[in-house]
Amino acid sequence: MKKFLLISLIGFVLSGCASDIKYNYVPEVTQKSYPDLNVVTTTYIGDDMVRQGNVKTMDVISFPVATQVNNYWYSYIIDAGDYPKLGEDKKYLFFAARSVNGNAIVKSFNVPAVPIGIRVSKDSSKNEVCISFATGTDFCESNKQFSYKKVSVTSQDGFQQTLIYNGKVGNKINIGYREFNNDMARPAFSNNAEYDLSRSAVIRYKGAVIEVLQATNQHIKYKVISNFNTPNR
Repeated sequence: MKKFLLISLIGFVLSGCASDIKYNYVPEVTQKSYPDLNVVTTTYIGDDMVRQGNVKTMDVISFPVATQVNNYWYSYIIDAGDYPKLGEDKKYLFFAARSVNGNAIVKSFNVPAVPIGIRVSKDSSKNEVCISFATGTDFCESNKQFSYKKVSVTSQDGFQQTLIYNGKVGNKINIGYREFNNDMARPAFSNNAEYDLSRSAVIRYKGAVIEVLQATNQHIKYKVISNFNTPNR
């Protein structure tokens, strides 16, 4: 009988309260181009003259210090950091088990089960934080310190375009064009072009329009009039 009660108690402790993680949150993604339009910029040979990247703005839960969540004899540690939102339902908010920069995680020193997320009640009076598992179970504890905020992360994921300054010979400058997809160069979409500045100080390539103010074999000074992704007016 005692053995049966012990097994039942262990099962109760392990099961906790169940709530499946929701993955219904979509961060806002916008394109950020460098440099800003109509700003005098100096770039050196081999460096990017024009480039663009994706800026992802997302909701996060922020833990200012390492936070311990205990459940009887089990214990988990949430490293200090910002953890991105995964989704929500009527009662809860769900966040990832790894921080935005990947340096902070939810970890345990005495439990083999690997956490897959963080669950927080929308009832702010509880300040309850739960550790969620693939089994649909959670370990929860109240009165924890955390806050919500938005963070922006620049990513090179997706389709990217760059113009690279390759130097000057006589009145001609050489500009390299490169395309990237998920940080992988696409050689078939790479090219070099020459422009004769004695004919025009304005150069164009795939929608990017640049006014060259000064060019040497070491650097180029210019203004970007329109970028690859500048809307047509």
